[in-house]
Amino acid sequence: MLKSSSTLIVISTLYLSSLVSLSAAALSDSSVNVSEVDHQVVTIWSHGIRLEGDIYKPKGLKADDKLPGILMVPGWGGNKKNIEKNYAPHFAKKGFIVLSFDFKSWGQSDGPVVLDQKMATTDKAEEINVKVTHIRQIINPLSMVEDVRAALHFLGSEPQVMPNDLGIWGTSMGGGLALVAAANDDRVKALVSQLAPFNYKYNLRVIPDQQMRQVEAMVARGIIPPYPGPKSKVNPMLRGFPDWVAMKRFDPMLHVADLTAATLIMDVKDEKLFENKENGKLVYDSIKDRLASRYLTFPGEHYDMYKGDNLNKGRAEAIQWFTQYLQK
Repeated sequence: MLKSSSTLIVISTLYLSSLVSLSAAALSDSSVNVSEVDHQVVTIWSHGIRLEGDIYKPKGLKADDKLPGILMVPGWGGNKKNIEKNYAPHFAKKGFIVLSFDFKSWGQSDGPVVLDQKMATTDKAEEINVKVTHIRQIINPLSMVEDVRAALHFLGSEPQVMPNDLGIWGTSMGGGLALVAAANDDRVKALVSQLAPFNYKYNLRVIPDQQMRQVEAMVARGIIPPYPGPKSKVNPMLRGFPDWVAMKRFDPMLHVADLTAATLIMDVKDEKLFENKENGKLVYDSIKDRLASRYLTFPGEHYDMYKGDNLNKGRAEAIQWFTQYLQK
C-alpha cells in the first residue's frame, strides 16, 4: 500500500475494528436444529465464480407447492454457517423458502484467481494449464453486492418459490448490500435490515478521496497487487482483507430513493460502531412517508443484538414483517 495507508488504517479502526468481527463473535444463541427443516446445498454462479449456498424449506412440501422466498445476507466476513445457526431454519419453519450463501473468497465458495504468468494470445477460447493464485477473504462490497444479486436470481428461479414475492434479510454490512439489491429488483416486496452501516460516505469521511485515487493508480500500474492483503488489515485479530477503494465507492444511500419494498430497520440504542442517526435512522426518515416502514431499537450495543432476548425478539420481528408483507 501507499506510505499514507498507515494513516488510513489508523483513522478507520474506530469505525471498523469491531464491525468486522461479526463472524467470530456474534451469532451464538438459541439455534433450531437443521433436521427440523429440509436442507440442500446448492451452487450459485456469480461473475463466473462458484458460490456455495444452502436452501432451507419447510418439511413436507409437495412438488407443486409455492411459497415466498427469503434471501439471507451475512455481514463482513460472515458466512452461511452463521445464518444456519440462528436464523435460516427459524424462517423456513414459519413457511418460507430460505437461501443463504458464502460470499466469493469466503467459506465454501471459490474466490477469484490471478494468473502468475502471461498467457499466449489467441482468438478463440481454449483449455490451457496455467499457474494461478487463489484469492481468499477479500472484503469488497462492490463485488459482494453482485453475489447478492446472483443469489437473488437463483432464489427467484427456484421451482417452489413464488418468483415475484421475495424478501431480503441482511445483517451488519449485509444490511447495506440487501438494501441495494432490494432497490434494484421489483420482485423484492419486503426488506429487513439490522445493524447496518448504510452511509459509507459519512462513515468513511475521514479517508481522503485523493488517497484512494492514488491507490487505484498504483493498482492500475501494477505497483501494488490487484487484491488487498495483510497490509490492508485494520486489526491483526480480524479476518479478511478490506478493499478500501471499494469501501469508499460503495454507497447504499444512492439507492434509497428507488426502494419500493416494505422496510424494517433494526438498530441498538447504544451503537458504538457508527451513528444511528446518520445510518438506519436516516434511511427510515427518508422512506417513512412513502413506504410501509418501521424503525426499531433494542437495548445494548452492537453484538448484543445477536444473543439472548435481542436475538429472539429481533428474529421474531423479522419473521412477522415477512409474514405481513409477503403473500402466503
